[in-house]
Amino acid sequence: MAERFDFTLDPVEADVLGQALGVPARIFPFRFRPVPGDPRRLSALADDVEAALAGRRLSVRGRLNRGLRTAFALFGGHRVLVAIAGIDGLGETIAVAGLTDGAQALGITQLAADDRLEFSLFSDEEFVEVLAGVLPAVDGAGGPAVSVERPADAEMSAMRRRRLAEAEHDHEETRAFDTLDVGPRLGPGGPEPEAPDELAEVLAGPRFGGGQIVVTGRDRTGRRVAAPTLGWVDTAAGRYLVHAAAGPNGAVSARYEPAGRDVVAGAIGRAVSHVY
Repeated sequence: MAERFDFTLDPVEADVLGQALGVPARIFPFRFRPVPGDPRRLSALADDVEAALAGRRLSVRGRLNRGLRTAFALFGGHRVLVAIAGIDGLGETIAVAGLTDGAQALGITQLAADDRLEFSLFSDEEFVEVLAGVLPAVDGAGGPAVSVERPADAEMSAMRRRRLAEAEHDHEETRAFDTLDVGPRLGPGGPEPEAPDELAEVLAGPRFGGGQIVVTGRDRTGRRVAAPTLGWVDTAAGRYLVHAAAGPNGAVSARYEPAGRDVVAGAIGRAVSHVY
């Protein structure tokens, strides 16, 4: 049976614990401050973290709380990692990660106000619905899905083709969070694909947030795999889920799908299935 436990850590505490437990706690899309490289200063910092955890009963006589240990084990033992990064309608950052090993799931939210990390253990059966609920409550836009394309450049250097190939497969390590755009980028360089008039008018109007959903995992052989990155854009007409794909020689296609919560949950579920 999956554990349920909630706790909060400062990013420094999470970083030090990750190092002590030998797991990679520094994951996208979270912001971390640097920790001392000097062993003596790092040891002193670890003592401070231990004291802080003991004060919150997350460590008792040097033994970490069971729920905390379960949560940090998922950094190294997860099958799927979903990272959600964006901006809401008030301009506040959204930074959430979900990890699951197929039975036990963990959600982590970085608070915009002070960067603290809120951890919550829950069942894998709730994984997709919990993550779909991370996006602000916005109705889907009206009308059918619309596909737009940017044709391939007639001439393209070998270097640019290489950069495009790298960008297409670089799903796990995305652009720096502090420079995150609202909505997905549809390809390195070049103009946006030309959209039909009605969609172009909506996208040219006010935007009330958006971001990206990056799903990675390990298959049964342990090989790292990634699903196509999803994006979302909240407009005056409602929410669009954006499915972007890079083709050969710089061609780009994007499908703008009107998306309420059910559509978002379905897309996340398919992405999770893709990496299992």
